[in-house]
Amino acid sequence: MGNSDLLRPSTPDSSSAARLEVPPSVRLGSLLAWLGVSLCFLLLQKDAGLHSFFCPPRGGCETVLGSQFATIRGIPLAWFGLAFYGFLLVLWLAVSAIASLRLRLWLMDVLVWVMLAGLTFSLGLMYLQFFKLHAFCPLCTTSAVIVAASVVTAWRARSVVGSGSAGVSSSSAWTLALFAMFPTLIFATGKGMESQGPTGLQLVDLATAHRLGPANAPVQIVVYSDFQCGFCRQLAPVLQHLEDNFPQKVAMLYRHFPLAGHPRAWPAAMASECAAEQGAFWKYHDKLFNEGGDLSDTKLLELASSLGLDPQRFQACLQSDRPREIVAAGLREATDLALPGAPGVFINGRRVEGPLTYEALAKRVDNALKALPAGASQK
Repeated sequence: MGNSDLLRPSTPDSSSAARLEVPPSVRLGSLLAWLGVSLCFLLLQKDAGLHSFFCPPRGGCETVLGSQFATIRGIPLAWFGLAFYGFLLVLWLAVSAIASLRLRLWLMDVLVWVMLAGLTFSLGLMYLQFFKLHAFCPLCTTSAVIVAASVVTAWRARSVVGSGSAGVSSSSAWTLALFAMFPTLIFATGKGMESQGPTGLQLVDLATAHRLGPANAPVQIVVYSDFQCGFCRQLAPVLQHLEDNFPQKVAMLYRHFPLAGHPRAWPAAMASECAAEQGAFWKYHDKLFNEGGDLSDTKLLELASSLGLDPQRFQACLQSDRPREIVAAGLREATDLALPGAPGVFINGRRVEGPLTYEALAKRVDNALKALPAGASQK
């Protein structure tokens, strides 16, 4: 009886210690989850100053966040990331507050499973970012680093909470495999769908494409572009440089590809079509890309006026269906061609993947000229 009485007080003390003792790895995991939540909020606030600081307007963020991989059924991936990190934060806080060792271990197992699944998904996104879009989004990459660090932290915390028991059960391993399989299947399916998309120019309506250069030029470059896209703005003078350096051999054809994440791209594209109605597409095109990104309605009208276009005819055109139909046709073509983002470039029917620098494109033009039948490049 005496021995039993001596043992009873130790139970609440040990429970209290278990409840109050929070390993540093658990605190670190909570901090990483909080950072992930903050980062996702930043990704969603595209107009915030901090977003512009980490993702300059002419950086790779526009390409990544404006691509078809940036949403799932129209919902930005940042919202899914916000839910993911928020769930992790709740789990970490629960581990910090709960006294039951068994429940703590169960929560830690859930954390490990979910974060390893998240890591698989993040690796897939990094593959798309670097090898498909050939771009670098600092915020997106930071999110992947946070997920990787969270996995290591969770594994370490699981070991500490379990007093050195770092292993997981066989059922846990199977559950983990199932979790990791879903994003793998998603990307495998997406890659399969992408490879089935058409890669030639048979879908391009050259009758409505805006051409710069001779119609019989041996090298035809078709660009799907967005007037609000920073990379498209950088590409415009590169294409002009190619046209200047390959006279009579290169023709540029412009098609519209207004990205869903760029709300002013569509009005700007329509305005360029109204300028084309008065024979000033390329001049208006250059003005749009050279005016520092201001695509407000007022600016679009000012640009038309600066080129001496008839203002009444220009505004009447903007209210008509014709420019909208042409822009929509370009967007449909870009979608049918499975373009991951803007700009999308084709040289003689072959989609260009990789850097869109002058050097890289000039080399491709040279190769295209060499591939022509003897004498064809002299026409």
